[in-house]
Amino acid sequence: MRRILLSLSWLVLWPVHAAELLLMSMSPAELYQAQHSTYLPVAMVQQVLRYYPAPYKIETVSLNRALAGMRSTEGACVSGVRKSAARQDELLYSEPYVIAPDVRLLLKTDSPWVNRLKTMQDKDGRVSLARLLALTHPPVLVTEDGRTYGATIDPILSAHRKSKAVYIRTSKVSRFGETLPMLTKGFVDMALEYSVAIAPQELSQLQTFKLLEADPFALAFFACNHDAETAEILQLLDRAILTFRNKPEFQSMLLEPFPPAERAEAWQAWLRLTGGR
Repeated sequence: MRRILLSLSWLVLWPVHAAELLLMSMSPAELYQAQHSTYLPVAMVQQVLRYYPAPYKIETVSLNRALAGMRSTEGACVSGVRKSAARQDELLYSEPYVIAPDVRLLLKTDSPWVNRLKTMQDKDGRVSLARLLALTHPPVLVTEDGRTYGATIDPILSAHRKSKAVYIRTSKVSRFGETLPMLTKGFVDMALEYSVAIAPQELSQLQTFKLLEADPFALAFFACNHDAETAEILQLLDRAILTFRNKPEFQSMLLEPFPPAERAEAWQAWLRLTGGR
């Protein structure tokens, strides 16, 4: 009898004619095959999907293809997306399920730009990206096409999109930090990335600089197609997210990427940005 009631409750939650959730992810497919992925961005999505009460499919594509395909596909969502003004009216966003730290400039420790940037730091140790790219002979900075770096940084990058100072890498199915080979091999001078996404052994060979224009913390969401059918799916996805957020393991998983000394600050930022929920 209990099994029948559970089945009926599932039917109540899932509209008869609703589209199936198609989750588009830039992470490689094999990362989703493990029951508990060791790659945290995938593990967070897996936890949300454990509480999702209806059918779903996962497709791994580049971020640009995901954002383009999502707009024409009922039930399509992309994981790990930051909100931006340009996308606010054309996409639906879920409840947040991840908090990201500030994006930073990464350089090789032996780069001649290290000392130059130290002279450009303000009293809080931050460098202005706008001022840096406006130099007569600026460094070459690698970014990824389709990524959102923040409300202040995105317009700066757009203004320099056609200049030699910004190299735009077409994003592929990947993990965070895959612009680093271009940096470590000397093809570019700097990269924009979350330092917490870099493996410790790689980070030890890099110098990081905080940016004046970077948001100190930012929330990440599922971004979905803006249509009525997907809006119904989003209601179920939001319930799954909120269920996960109320589980004991959520806080530890949310804060795992941060150094221990920064976790209390990150948690307070999460509470502030989500209204304490």
